[in-house]
Order: sequence, then C-alpha cells, then structure tokens
Amino acid sequence: MYGLGASLIDEKSYIFMCSERDMAHGTFTVRESEDGMTFKTLTSNAKVVNINGPTDDFRKCSFFHISKDGKKYYLTYKVCDKKQLCVARSTNLIDWERLYILDQCEGSGKIVSEYLYAGRNVMYTGGDSLRAYVSSDLVKWSRVKKDLVTIDKSRKNDEIVVLDVQVVDDGVFVIYAVVETDNEISQYKLYGLLFDYGDPTKVLWKSEYPIYETKNTKINYSAIFGTVLFDEYFVSYWMNEKDEIFLIRHFFEHEKKTDKKNLKEVEKGEKINDEEIIESILERVPENPIMSPQNHLPWEAKATYNPTAIEYDGTIHIIYRADGDDLMSVWGYASTIDGVSLENRSVNCIYQRKIEPAKIQFPSPVSYTSGNNGNGGCEDPRAVLIDGMVYVTFTAFDGWGSVRVALTSINFEDFKNRRWHWNKTTLISPPGEMNKNWVIFPEKINGKFAIFHSFYPEILIDYFDSLDELDGTTFINSNNTRPIDHSRGWDSWFRGVGPAPLKTDDGWLVFYHAMDHKDPDRYLLGALLLDLEDPTKVLYRSRSPILKPEEYYENEGHKWGVIYSCGAVIKDEQIFVYYGGADKFVCVATAPLQQFLDDLKNTEEVKMMIN
Repeated sequence: MYGLGASLIDEKSYIFMCSERDMAHGTFTVRESEDGMTFKTLTSNAKVVNINGPTDDFRKCSFFHISKDGKKYYLTYKVCDKKQLCVARSTNLIDWERLYILDQCEGSGKIVSEYLYAGRNVMYTGGDSLRAYVSSDLVKWSRVKKDLVTIDKSRKNDEIVVLDVQVVDDGVFVIYAVVETDNEISQYKLYGLLFDYGDPTKVLWKSEYPIYETKNTKINYSAIFGTVLFDEYFVSYWMNEKDEIFLIRHFFEHEKKTDKKNLKEVEKGEKINDEEIIESILERVPENPIMSPQNHLPWEAKATYNPTAIEYDGTIHIIYRADGDDLMSVWGYASTIDGVSLENRSVNCIYQRKIEPAKIQFPSPVSYTSGNNGNGGCEDPRAVLIDGMVYVTFTAFDGWGSVRVALTSINFEDFKNRRWHWNKTTLISPPGEMNKNWVIFPEKINGKFAIFHSFYPEILIDYFDSLDELDGTTFINSNNTRPIDHSRGWDSWFRGVGPAPLKTDDGWLVFYHAMDHKDPDRYLLGALLLDLEDPTKVLYRSRSPILKPEEYYENEGHKWGVIYSCGAVIKDEQIFVYYGGADKFVCVATAPLQQFLDDLKNTEEVKMMIN
C-alpha cells in the first residue's frame, strides 16, 4: 500500500491509500477510524472523475486532504510531476469530481472545514512558503499576497508541507512540516501555527522549536504522508522504503507554548508538571551505526544489536546479540581501543543456547516478541568482570512461552584470547514468570555478589556469597509488574535497567529504559545515581531523557523508535554507552564522565521549564 494522505472530518479520521490493484483501476482506498489508530475500510473503490480529460495517476499524487462544507466534501491533492494542486468534490467520500487546478503550486494544501473569512473559504498551501488562498465558490481560488511562513530560498530542495488544518477554541491551527534535504538525507521538522479566527493570516502563536523531528533520514526510507489533529493528541502517518505504513501518536496541546518567551521560572520545591530542559545528555558518535548485520554470515544476517561491554587494560570487549536466518538469537564478539573502531569481529557466533523441548505437555505460549528471534535463543547480554571471571546475565527465550533470566560465565583469560569455553548456563528466575533486564554489579558489595533485578515500584537487589548458589534449583523472586508512575512524565512507564551499573565517586551510575505511557512506542534512556553503600537508595534521577530515538538507525530497522542499551564503560574519563538501534544496529553515544555526573546531580536545581 502507498500512503496518499489523511484527514479528520466530523471527529473521524480517514487515511487514503493506493494499492497495485487501485493503480490498475484508477481508484484509491479510504479507511476510517475513531481514534486515528485502528482503521476499517470504508471503500476500496474511491475515484476522481475528470470530465475534461483523463484521471490522475495516483502513483504521482500525494498529500490527500479532505475538508467539509455543509453536506459536501472537498478533496485537495498534489500532482507532483505537474506542480499542480487539484480540488475535487463529493457527497459520499467515494465518488469525486475534479473541479479546479492550481497550476505552478508545488506544495500540498488543505481547505479549512466549515469556516468562512469575509464570506470566503480559506485554504493553506505549502511549497517554498506557507501561503493562504481564498475562494467564494470552492472552485476557483485566489492567492493572498502575503507569505505566512518562509524558508531559506537558497535551499532549493527544502519545502513546507501542510499536514493538517483545524478550527480549535483559540483560532485556526495549522500543523506543517519543513522538509530539509541535503544530498541523500532528509529531515522532517513538524511545527504548529495558530491563526486568529477573525483573520486567518494573522499569527497568534508559532512554535519556535519543532513539535517533532527526525534526523538524518535517508531519502525514500521514511516519509510522512499525513497528519490528523485530535483534542489531546495528533497522529502522523508515515511510509517506509518497503511500502509499510506506520503511525506515531504525539501528545501535544496547541495551547502549550514552546517559544523562549514563554519559559517560566519555577521556585525550588514547587511541583513541576512539564518536562524539564535536558541537563545531562549523551552525544552520538558520527560513525554510527558502528556495526550492521552481515548478509554473508547466516547467524547474523538479520540483525546485530543490544551490545554489552567490559573494559580491561585499555581494551573494550563487546558482546553483541545477533539474529540470523534461522530466527535464533546468538552472540558475536568485537573489540575496540578507541571505543568506536571495531577490531577482531567474530566470524562465527561465540555463544548459542540449546533450547530444550518444553517439559510440560501443553505449554501456554506468551505474547512476546523481541527482534527477529521467533525461534528463541539468548537475548540482550549484560557482562561484568569480577575476580578474573566474566559473568553474563541474559534473557533466555524458548520460542514458545518461557522468558526467563539466565546466567553463564567464562574465565577472562579464555575470553580475552577468544577461546569460547563457556561454563554451564543456569536459569536464575523462576519458571512460569516473564523476567528480563537483570544485571550484576561489577564488584562485590560488602563482600557479596549483588544482582539488581527490579527498579520500580522498588529497587530489589539480592546478595550471594557465590553465584554457584544459583544452581538451577534456587531462583530469585522479583517484581516485574512495572506499573505506570503517573507522577512521572517521559519515564512514567519503566521498562528495565540497561547496562550493569558503573562505579563512580558519586555513586553507582545506572542507565535505564523507559517510555511515556502516553507515547508507548518509543524507548528512551534515562540515568540515575545510587548510593555506593546502599544501592537501594536513589540519590539523583534525570528529569529528562538523556538519549531519544531520533536518528534513522534508531527508527529504520526491525522496530521503530528503539534505543536499547546493555553495555557501558568508563575509559579515559569518558562514558561510552553501547546500544542497539531499531533492533538492527550497534551504536554508541558518549559523554565526559565528570560533566555528565555534575549535570545529573544538578538536575534538582533546574529552575527553568517549558510551559
């Protein structure tokens, strides 16, 4: 399916698509939804009739928008190869008659539904500027001379795209995108504009910063084709290079101002409801992704991601998860001296888990997916080096219904010389439960091994004189309910601890994965500091995400919007955080250690907020 556009009419959203069948018959498909996310087909035979000539080739059309005036519907769409904007009319959303063409109009356009200005209808269009058109009969349109928003005219490939226009309580609200294109890369930046209801060319408010943006998206990899604005959120619709259609739900209220003059100072101790300005942040390295799957190696042909890391004597050792043609997860190895350039990448997998048949007669399958390992395997390793041994916890998935935490180990001398003599693997979480994301502290606490297995609703750590106590018959009882914390914003839905904690002078530095429960499709990375002596005590916690999925390699893989870290090291006073992007790539982000810790500790003192 090829996405043509989207619109909101009478509190229902519609998306318009064109399949191979539609193309052959000159038709398009209309789907209808109450919430903008779950759709049913209204018709697969919608058609635009041109009584003066041939119908348009919808493969060369984009940004379909429907508006309503009384009992009639008006469709606008862009004919890309002819630089035309067409207007059609219908009474049933299925049969359309083309009425008018705006020649030399390079942008998309949408008519404001059920709205008149000085007795005339209004339409906003894009291109090299955001413009307004008016019409007294909804057939012939005249352009208002004043440009409402302009972009840099020297950038010939950039354009403004009108995504949605709705009448709201405060005026006429327009969502538009600025598409910036350089060579083979496109960047989409979504903005909001509020116009005076009594004068649709008078700007009351404009978002100074993007409401949403992508970065470094390869041309034709992902492209937006429509947006619909609801009362509490808006939904954007996208299509990727595989002709797959996906959506993003954005929680944004048009009353919220994002420009600098609306930044409000808050007294310390006063409750802060909105997301703080980011204080601590990780910087991606320009070389990302530093590892991609290799098609010529069947065991890692599908994906290489979710790496763990340990540092010793100047070398960073990386174990990464790999998914192959057999849909099994195994592990690969690589090393690096500078933290970015990889060496000694393994030709064969270094560890794979034998999956035994279920011992019960009728196993109850669980709803669980992770990457491309439909047949199970060993997922998401977290490694630590203690007393000459490398210990690795990981998620053991049996491919049918068992998702448990497992533990294995290897002598470090064998490990660094790439002799893969692994010790026996044991399951350390109870049977019949789904558990993930357990980590071992990288050194003993009060003389005992410490396993960190739950962060919320409370921190849970179990201590052992020897990890041999976990022999496959003794299990750690955890709490994996992960309830929503409504007192939090961006991290209201905690997903799990990332890498093993890093020991610093200020405390145990822990990175964790979380989501906003109102936007549950994006994994975000946060940080906290735990007390060195009592790691159940939280000293500091980031108010804002330190890393968000924004780059193409974090959105254009096997799972959109995922950054997932299992490894972090400190080397030369620099933090290296290794993470998986979009369940397909290995990436790394860095930060100066002391600056990052200082920023994290100072988070509580931030007095600025976005209103």
